[in-house]
Amino acid sequence: MVLRNVVLLVDDDRTLSPLVKEYLLAKNYECVLFHNGYDALKFLQENSVDICVLDIKMPMKDGFELSRDIRALNPEVPFLFLTGESDKEDRIKGLEAGAEDYITKPFSMQELELRIKAILRRYTKQQEIKLENPIVQIGKYRFNASSRELIQGQETKKLSAIEAKLLSLFCESHDWVIDREIALKRIWSDENNFRERSLNVYISKLRTYLKEDANIEIMNIHGTGYKLYIR
Repeated sequence: MVLRNVVLLVDDDRTLSPLVKEYLLAKNYECVLFHNGYDALKFLQENSVDICVLDIKMPMKDGFELSRDIRALNPEVPFLFLTGESDKEDRIKGLEAGAEDYITKPFSMQELELRIKAILRRYTKQQEIKLENPIVQIGKYRFNASSRELIQGQETKKLSAIEAKLLSLFCESHDWVIDREIALKRIWSDENNFRERSLNVYISKLRTYLKEDANIEIMNIHGTGYKLYIR
């Protein structure tokens, strides 16, 4: 039996979205539909999906906010935004938020399915590459997340579990930027002030470990988080 890819569809359009769900089911996908971000997030806390299709314009919790929450739960799951035809700024903002793609309303069901298929194909290939090449190059350093080893030349530094998680977050980001709230949720599952101070301490530790390469800098991004900058 062939396992079907699971699509999470979140759209408050109660006329169109059931039709999209039926179309995807007919194309041999599992499709889970929610009309608001809160119910979708609750589902994701206990279930996994292969791709998320998120409408941007939704009340209470819009697609951008929902995508950040999803990233906190699973930083690797790909997502695609549904946006209005004239909302150019939203399309740009969506891609900057890490979306694999976007599609404008009104859209062709066939085009949506083809874009989903293309994203899943790319994602599968990326995962295969990660398995084949578990070591990430960071300037003069090599980082093996599985063994928690930071390697420079003949020297190997064994990182703590939290240090390795934090450095992995930087590596998983397409632009080496991590959001402070996402880091707190991924590492400690909360955002209290004590944990925030701890996060600052671990950032300082990573700066110390990487200081032998003058081209590496971990910068504070005011009000957002941190960026690992490699010249």
